[in-house]
Amino acid sequence: MKMLSLFVVPGVLALAISAAKADPSPNPEMGGAQTMPSGAEAQTPPPATYDPGTPGIAPATPSATGTPTVPATPSATDTAAATVAPPATMPEETNPALPPPGTPAAPTQTPAGATNITIMPPPPNGQTTESVPVAPLPPVPGAPEGVYPGANVYSHVGVGLLVGGGFNDFTNGHLKSVTGDGGYWTARVVAGTREYVGMEAAYVGDARSINGLGLSNDSRLISNGLSGNLRVNIPIARGASLIEPFGFVGVGWSHYTVTNNNVAVSDVTSADNVLTLPYGGGLEYAYRGFMADARFTYTQTYYNNLTQTVGGNLNNWGVGGQIGFEY
Repeated sequence: MKMLSLFVVPGVLALAISAAKADPSPNPEMGGAQTMPSGAEAQTPPPATYDPGTPGIAPATPSATGTPTVPATPSATDTAAATVAPPATMPEETNPALPPPGTPAAPTQTPAGATNITIMPPPPNGQTTESVPVAPLPPVPGAPEGVYPGANVYSHVGVGLLVGGGFNDFTNGHLKSVTGDGGYWTARVVAGTREYVGMEAAYVGDARSINGLGLSNDSRLISNGLSGNLRVNIPIARGASLIEPFGFVGVGWSHYTVTNNNVAVSDVTSADNVLTLPYGGGLEYAYRGFMADARFTYTQTYYNNLTQTVGGNLNNWGVGGQIGFEY
């Protein structure tokens, strides 16, 4: 028996030690915690497996007691809301090299839709940019005749407004002997200053002294009249400067009046209306809208009754000049 005890007791102890090494986890029935042997590595629990389950229903969640909890079935309203809900918008990726949205474009950027355009940045503070003079443009081929750069003429035919005066005298010897030197004044509108053919409309007046039987020392012979002329131009230069010889012929009317006249004993009547036929020529000059001309005029008269007692006519000649503006 002693020999049997010596073999049995060591075997039981060896079996107990082997069982303790095989199960290192603490026994809930035994008090205290068992220590993991040195050199052993902790084992990571395997990841949970995703169960898609039924569409629209969340998978069962295990409870603390280990029993899976089944979520409540969604209602029809929740299902419709989940169906029509828009998908989540992914945040936009931004490039750090570009300015944030809403930032105004830099001055050197090209406007949208423009091509071959470079916008220079503004000059630094305190500095100014120098303007480059631009040469005048040459005449455009096919442009209306008479329109030139820098001419300041708005109508290609050329329209002028002129005022002036000069000296005139009668050609009849008897009338010249009873009248003094005379002068005339005029206002004239000219159309077609830059064409070969133009027209004029003019007011012409003159005055001079007159003496004779029945007249006082301060008697005056005065006339006022209107005329229209056809004009022929010969433009030598047409541009900013205009040099133009011209000739004209027309028809008009003049009313003559003698002041301080005692008609009963006078050699002349107190008033007379005559038909006039003016013609002559001159030279016109214009520069950037300014206009001037010099002309000689001879006026033939018809239906003369002013000097009916002594005879004669009122034919006269005159020389003068005018200045004005060309439009």
